[in-house]
Amino acid sequence: MDIFDVTGSFGPWQRNVLLIFFYVNIVGIWQNLGITFFAPNMEFRCIEPVYEGMNETVFDNRCEIHLNSSNITVPCTKWEYDTSYFSQTIVSEWDLVCNREWLVSLAKSIYMVGFLISVVFFGQLSDSYGRFPAVVISYVMTVVSMLLALLSSSYTMFIILRFLQALGRTGLTTVGFVLVMEIVGPNHRTETGITIQIGWAIGFTSLAAVAWFFRHWFWFQLALSVPILPLAFAYRMVPESPRWLLMKGRMEKLETLLRKAAKINGREIKSDIKDLLKVNSVSEDEQQKTFIDVLKWPKMRNRTFNMIYLWMVNSFMYYGLSYNTNDLAGNPYLNFFIAGH
Repeated sequence: MDIFDVTGSFGPWQRNVLLIFFYVNIVGIWQNLGITFFAPNMEFRCIEPVYEGMNETVFDNRCEIHLNSSNITVPCTKWEYDTSYFSQTIVSEWDLVCNREWLVSLAKSIYMVGFLISVVFFGQLSDSYGRFPAVVISYVMTVVSMLLALLSSSYTMFIILRFLQALGRTGLTTVGFVLVMEIVGPNHRTETGITIQIGWAIGFTSLAAVAWFFRHWFWFQLALSVPILPLAFAYRMVPESPRWLLMKGRMEKLETLLRKAAKINGREIKSDIKDLLKVNSVSEDEQQKTFIDVLKWPKMRNRTFNMIYLWMVNSFMYYGLSYNTNDLAGNPYLNFFIAGH
């Protein structure tokens, strides 16, 4: 017997968990790619110091001006922004133009640093203490940091909270993906993996509509925050991973979980679960294995390094294109929507 002989390969129990993290993927990518609309390319013109021709309405992206048609060049200290597409962004809020333009790229990089740290941190946390605690901690971190971001009074505060959002949101989606894969039987893992990633694609394309409707960065941040709040009511439906319980020798909790899952899936348990647990129990030595042990096997080591390399290349391409759709000519919302396809 196997765990899935008890619970079934895929039923209402697995479907409910899949739907939860399918939804997490939709609203999760909103946070990830939201920086495209938080800090878009905005046309601007210098309004201080005063210079000849400032009554013109041309937005020429000037960082310096010639005073009174002379050869004396002085830096601009205040700008007016073109609000044709965006009413207020962090660019116009904190003047991220000219010699401060690099702060836009920093905001994107800070988020991705949080992304990287989160994958490592929550991966280890979920292996040591369980998938469910890791999901709860990452969810709380995401919600708190997103709501506090609404109170951002400076660029520094904003990017720090973006970093914390990346920590929480990435942990929520990556640990959630692993959990879903571990409760679904081998015969359904391929389509389940594809299905949960469809949520990512839906989130990508729908973000353009959210940004179009909420053109002020504060209301846009609020629109990204509110949809994740209802997930708090779904925590009772998120189980611990039966595979993790088996690896850690938590047999009593595993038996309770399997009986609950079998009941939800409408399956009759025809034999004693305790016999299954004895046959599939893991030795204490196997429970202590780490990532280092994976690298000791040549085939697994080669596969691991190949996957790391492919993920790096794909990520550079994917985020390089996704974060910079504003550099394309035309409507920024339409460009982003098309990129999501």
